[in-house]
Amino acid sequence: MAGMSVSLMVSFGLGWLLAASPSQVGRIVPCTPDSADWKAAQEELSAFDARMEALPEDGEGEEARTGLQLLLSHRCFSVAREEETREPLTWDEEHRVPALALKTWWRDGGKEYFASQLELGRPGAHTVVIAPDLRDVLSRETSPKHRLAPLLCPTKAGTCGAETEAWRVRAEQTALLPRNRRYRDSGDRAAPRPDCAAVARKRPLRGRYKAWRECMGDSEGARPLQSALPLGRIRAPMDGWLVVRGRRGHYTFCDQVDAFHLATGTTYRSNSCSKLRIAYRGNVDTAETDAARKAQVTVGRVAPERLRELTWMMLMEPEVRDGVQMAALRVPVPKGIPIEWPAKNDDRGRGGLSGAGAWNSGQTLLGWTWLPPANEEPWSGEFTFPMTYELGEDHINVLLEETEATFQEGCPAVPPPVALLDHTREPGVSDVDAPEGVGHEQDARVMALRTWSPPPGCTPGRDGG
Repeated sequence: MAGMSVSLMVSFGLGWLLAASPSQVGRIVPCTPDSADWKAAQEELSAFDARMEALPEDGEGEEARTGLQLLLSHRCFSVAREEETREPLTWDEEHRVPALALKTWWRDGGKEYFASQLELGRPGAHTVVIAPDLRDVLSRETSPKHRLAPLLCPTKAGTCGAETEAWRVRAEQTALLPRNRRYRDSGDRAAPRPDCAAVARKRPLRGRYKAWRECMGDSEGARPLQSALPLGRIRAPMDGWLVVRGRRGHYTFCDQVDAFHLATGTTYRSNSCSKLRIAYRGNVDTAETDAARKAQVTVGRVAPERLRELTWMMLMEPEVRDGVQMAALRVPVPKGIPIEWPAKNDDRGRGGLSGAGAWNSGQTLLGWTWLPPANEEPWSGEFTFPMTYELGEDHINVLLEETEATFQEGCPAVPPPVALLDHTREPGVSDVDAPEGVGHEQDARVMALRTWSPPPGCTPGRDGG
């Protein structure tokens, strides 16, 4: 809290001292509406809201976070202080919170969370608000040493990276939602929503709200969670080559190298396709499998816009964060659960969120490399093909399918990137399917591109341009 004024520190300390004296012995309860404390809390909330509205997105977040902690120290928000343990309502001096993250959290539900606390003391039925999660931020100022630093936009991005906003919206509002998961198997079922009311009613009356609120906050299936990209923009990859390498398919497969030119959509595909020949005791007969191979190089174009979105998602996928609550959640408090919190907090015994994964023999691993122009440092990664339980990776598969669906065979706009292919590598294949590996076949696919000659009447860069 370096740099905090003396008066703010005194107020901060007094707030905690006042809050430490619960309104009733042994329990913490909401403020009575229209009481002096309640009116003071409402005024402080309004003042803080104005500060948050005025806070620049690229401003200093620590002062606002300190103000948030001061607001939380008010007696009328004492229940909130007990029930919510996620950032930014917890205090961690080691973790700086960017202003953009705070403003987004406040706008998406933080303000509504505080406002709802002032309604919990009214008679009658109540609805609690569970605040959203604090989002990660990826920008030029917050992440100067990040792997994507050369592509990062400033926090106040303006027009920088504006071309990627539609891609972000599509990813977060469609592809990264668990209900849109394409890959499911018999063991993949959504967690049922827990009966938190039943959990709470097993506790003594005074501890019921605490038990119910903790169940709603942390139990699997209680909150709507999804995968999310960080806040901030990166510039769209507009040029260079995207190379995708690896085996596609299982019993019927193609060992393949694809080179896509981002500026023109020019596409070179070099593949060798076959079927696994199964020998005695179920082992793969490599000689027969290789003897049945059919190899070819196909040339044409795909839609550059689709190709750039695919490359952007490949770059962003490692930044996808799972289990994020994006907006405020409103939940009615069940009957028979008074809103009060034990003044002496015991062990919470919270249950953690669990995850699941799945794999089958039809999945393979593909490697990708984006080679920017002007000899810039390449980016690379891998993803599971043709679909996967990981939503970020599976969105890559969808975009790859959509990109390849636009392919039209024809004379290329630019020659193949033979000098760049040495900077790319293929991922491995299961020893069961390829006992001798696929390195030799991948080398042959690259050699086929090196020796490719355009058909008569086609001159890359002239007829293709």
